[in-house]
Amino acid sequence: MSNAPAVRPPLYYRLTTAILAPIYRQMVIKKSKHKPTLERELNERFAKQYQPLPSGALSVIWCHAVSLGELNTAYPLLSRLLDQGYGLWVTSTTQTGFERAARLFDGQIRSGRVAHSFVPVDRPQVIDAFLDHVKPIAVMFIETELWANTLYACRKRGIKTMMVNARLTQKSYQGYAKIAKVSQTMMANLDGIIAQDAESVQRFKQLGKTDIVQSDSLKWASVSALSEAQLTAAQALKAQIREAHKKQVWVMASTHDGEESIALSAHKKFLQKSPDALLILVPRHPERFEAVHQMCLQGGFVTARRSVDESITPKTQIYLADTMGELLAWYQVAQIAVVGGSFVPIGGHNPIEPASLATPVIMGAHDDNCKDLVKALKKVGALAQLPDEPNVADQLFEGLMQGYLYHWTAEQGALLVKQKQRVLEDQLNFVLSIIHA
Repeated sequence: MSNAPAVRPPLYYRLTTAILAPIYRQMVIKKSKHKPTLERELNERFAKQYQPLPSGALSVIWCHAVSLGELNTAYPLLSRLLDQGYGLWVTSTTQTGFERAARLFDGQIRSGRVAHSFVPVDRPQVIDAFLDHVKPIAVMFIETELWANTLYACRKRGIKTMMVNARLTQKSYQGYAKIAKVSQTMMANLDGIIAQDAESVQRFKQLGKTDIVQSDSLKWASVSALSEAQLTAAQALKAQIREAHKKQVWVMASTHDGEESIALSAHKKFLQKSPDALLILVPRHPERFEAVHQMCLQGGFVTARRSVDESITPKTQIYLADTMGELLAWYQVAQIAVVGGSFVPIGGHNPIEPASLATPVIMGAHDDNCKDLVKALKKVGALAQLPDEPNVADQLFEGLMQGYLYHWTAEQGALLVKQKQRVLEDQLNFVLSIIHA
């Protein structure tokens, strides 16, 4: 933490962001598949118009979470800050994150405790306009994303800035190292970092930040009891599964392009051994729902879709969970959970959610986003990890067969998740210490 003067980003960075801003605006327009929100997205990214400020709060904290995963991870911490009387302004980079914020904080948005928007582009005029509107006392960047002009503007105004649950992979470090002067200004303008693993601590130090706190990942605390809606969905699906006499049910969750084909190949073999098996397939991104449905049909699988409320029958082989916000329900229904983003180079999604429900977990080799979590769950026998090989679908089939044959349980995983809940207090205390310094 420092009261040192603000360190301005290098001229080449300021010029580059100025040149790229209009190009980025055109990219947003071209890529947007959500036309109803396009006008709002452009207004918020370029500080033309914002929602009203949170009301009835002591002060406002700006939290930036790039997308859905970071926001889910930060949610317990943000809830505790709301309990402390702070208002929140939540920004997201992606459409998925923006939509998730709207669902997570629906009640608080309607009551005026929380506001959310797309993140402003890292241009001085835009950032100044955004900060003039929001007037935050502090900024929390969740996990990785930092912006040099933003940090400089915050330091100039005396707004505390921190990285929470920070993680810096080797790939991200190499990217920051290539723009060393920019990275040095960002490290100088940050008031604090609480990192989730020793490797990240060392990489931040190599970028120039020495006073770093280390803690377990907030992902250990990112689970919660099933909501009433999730519980209802789980109970309804369990009833359908019983009536359809489906004895072996597994879920492949948060899948990316390339992972559904692995799941379908493994499931095809599984059905040959166990015709009553059921795969619950959960693509990560809504824009891929239809393509994944077509893939299932082209593969010859009898498929029921959650989005149109199709029921599971004895003939159903795949249940396509093409909705958002119900993943915990599917984790509870399944006997084995395969967590996606780990069979392609995405970095792996959160294995804590199924582990917290005592559902055994299988993951692929790509675990850059959650190495420590995977290691800890493997140690207590709650998670199996498959190698990155061309025949990984065969390996997945073998893993599933062994799991059902030996009645694999993950009770120790659920116990470990419970023991790790103290991380929430550690990171909350860190945030409050920065704010009150």
